[in-house]
Amino acid sequence: MAGMREIRQGAFAELDGAAVFALARLRQAVFVVEQECAYPDLDDCDTDPGTRHFWIGGEDGGAVACLRVLRGGEGGADWRIGRVCCLKEARGTGLSAGLMAAALEWTGPEADVVLGAQTYAAGFYRRFGFVEDGEEYLEDGIAHVPMRRAGTR
Repeated sequence: MAGMREIRQGAFAELDGAAVFALARLRQAVFVVEQECAYPDLDDCDTDPGTRHFWIGGEDGGAVACLRVLRGGEGGADWRIGRVCCLKEARGTGLSAGLMAAALEWTGPEADVVLGAQTYAAGFYRRFGFVEDGEEYLEDGIAHVPMRRAGTR
């Protein structure tokens, strides 16, 4: 992948203050400011020992793309991917695709994985084997669709 930067990952307890700040700042920039959704982005899921954070750092020490993987999900899924975001100026560069590939490698092919995709982005997730798994719904005023990637077991 041209221009691909190092993918970092860790549980919350493994992250230093600079990493936590970088992830929170990126998610705030995308979800709260750009998408104009005033909601509690930082939640107890971030600090849960079973949650894994994946991110790509920027040249300024911040984060340019991130996601998190939570243990368990709807319909008995093993994992739930969420908070997938990328700075506007870095979109289309393959960073989010790199993060998705890394997260799915980490969960393993046998695992059932779910996510709530913003409807316009469902095609992105289809590239990784996800299929729509329910009706479209609104979350914070944005259309989403539930998606699932069935595991091999």
